Amino acid sequence: MRFSFIILLMTVFIFQSPALAQKSKNKKAQPEVKGPKIFEVVGDSVRKDSVVYYETEIGYVMPDHSPKFNGKWSINVMRRQAKAVPDSFSHAYIEFYGDTLFNAYVGCNRLSGKYIIKGPTIKFILLDTTLATCADNDVENWFVKLMETRVSYFGIDEKILYLKDVAYNIVFDCTRRNEDQVKGATSQNN
Repeated sequence: MRFSFIILLMTVFIFQSPALAQKSKNKKAQPEVKGPKIFEVVGDSVRKDSVVYYETEIGYVMPDHSPKFNGKWSINVMRRQAKAVPDSFSHAYIEFYGDTLFNAYVGCNRLSGKYIIKGPTIKFILLDTTLATCADNDVENWFVKLMETRVSYFGIDEKILYLKDVAYNIVFDCTRRNEDQVKGATSQNN
């Protein structure tokens, strides 16, 4: 009796070993599937017990906002801190060009640099940072510091531009300058 049980166990083991080896070989031999991911949707509009497969690529193309930036923007308000009293400006502006360059004027010096837009983020790099000493040099120093280190995001439409920090607090509140406003300001300065 004991001998027949051992023979039975050996028979099962002999016949199962190649099947187990074959299963493990099949798992390793399958190549990685490249291309569009296949998503399973259970049910369709006619039958609820059917399975429908869709081959799709999932992705999102960020819209290009850079053409909206082109032109002069009046800087109305600068917030050094989120809950602090903001600085108001009357003649300050920032002008964006289509080749990712910008000029800014806050009160004494003309500043210039590059800006980089990636999706909803913006980064400013000031190229001309030599500042002459002026009465409002403190304001310009804060402007440079905020533009380079704090501004990370933006919100824009046709007439309003918000430059924001990483917590989406508005750092700079800007409005688009009309040609009439620009001509009036230049005639007042001359």
